[in-house]
Amino acid sequence: MYRLLLITDEAKLTKQLKGPFSDTGYQLTTVTPKQVQAEETPSKRSDMVLVDIAHGLADAGHFCHILKRRPAFKDVPLVLLVPEPLVKSLDWKWGFDEFVLLPTTHEQLLSRLQFLLWRLNRVDVKNGLKVGDLTIDFEQFTVAVKGRVVDLTYKEYELLRFLASHPAKVFTREVLLNKVWGYDFYGGTRTVDVHIRRLRSKLEDAHHTFLDTVRHVGYKFLPPEE
Repeated sequence: MYRLLLITDEAKLTKQLKGPFSDTGYQLTTVTPKQVQAEETPSKRSDMVLVDIAHGLADAGHFCHILKRRPAFKDVPLVLLVPEPLVKSLDWKWGFDEFVLLPTTHEQLLSRLQFLLWRLNRVDVKNGLKVGDLTIDFEQFTVAVKGRVVDLTYKEYELLRFLASHPAKVFTREVLLNKVWGYDFYGGTRTVDVHIRRLRSKLEDAHHTFLDTVRHVGYKFLPPEE
């Protein structure tokens, strides 16, 4: 199970995230900034630290420096939860790895965290998916066709994983943009078409067809029987 440490004084945020994160295989522990400053943190090493800079932090930059100076947090990915008015005050010199705008939903936050885990190669996901000759390894973020590993970009991987997780179900381009690229993506639906073409060129041949275009609607993943 992946261990996340949330630093916040906002009980509402903790309540919003704890249940959904637990349901998706994440263990979320919450402490306040004062507890961190007093070194009252969990004894087990966290895999990622989320810092809510909207509540209980007068100097977020100084707080980040405190975290990064401590051995328990030095090499742990640090994600800031930031209200939009405070974005301009952020400074990457604080040492954080990513930030997420507040307010947010747990789905949006989880999507960002999964991307960061992939980027830093700090993944601890339990299962995978095998459909016919296609294998998607959720632990290694790899895809193979009949044992041949296929080199995919992160978004190609996420698009394939989402479609393969819902075989035979048709998704519009707009839905795929929302599910794979997220709420903060400003590109058009042509982005989906481009990624589908790239996936087909990398995955499919005369013996393997995984993705199907449903005219005037969108795309679906083909189960083996189709």
